[in-house]
Amino acid sequence: MRCGQANKPWIALTFDDGPNPIYTPKLLDILKEANVKATFFVVGQQALKYPHILSRIHREGHSMGCHSFSHRHAWLMSPWHTFKDLKLTCQAIESILGYKPRWYRPPWGMFNLCSATAAWRLGLNVAYWSIEAQDWEAKTTAQHIYDTVISQARSGSIIVLHDNRGAPGAPAKTLEALPLIINTLKKNGYTFVTLDQLKGD
Repeated sequence: MRCGQANKPWIALTFDDGPNPIYTPKLLDILKEANVKATFFVVGQQALKYPHILSRIHREGHSMGCHSFSHRHAWLMSPWHTFKDLKLTCQAIESILGYKPRWYRPPWGMFNLCSATAAWRLGLNVAYWSIEAQDWEAKTTAQHIYDTVISQARSGSIIVLHDNRGAPGAPAKTLEALPLIINTLKKNGYTFVTLDQLKGD
């Protein structure tokens, strides 16, 4: 899934690589203040380190998906390790929240020969994105993030941003840009939805 249907003015915010103990709670505060729901693609190791943040994400009505266990590139893993990595991530989320995630986004959007099969066997929908603002790069500014998202936004767009990893301090730029992104897109008539809603579930 790279985007939703264009017959409704819906846009999905998605966040990769968390949870992060500094940035994710601040991100959740922004979303709560704006009454916006999003989808979080979490790293299994991070989920196990910060289960209270994962619980808050769920409690505040956001959707959850797998983003690998240790954020290794798919091309560096054997088929057996690919399946194990994805299964461990599902188990980490389920052990904390009590339910199985429904979405999978591989790190960097890269698959190996086993990735799609592993996702299918675990009952996961694969999610990509249609807008990427390079918010993990050291040279990226909050203004660039804002301009990229606003200029490319369309009905059904899936926006990928990050609340962990990247260049030192990179998520802070995302958090700086996010309130203005939300306000501008709302003024332009868009409604923010989770991937479950965008898919029609």
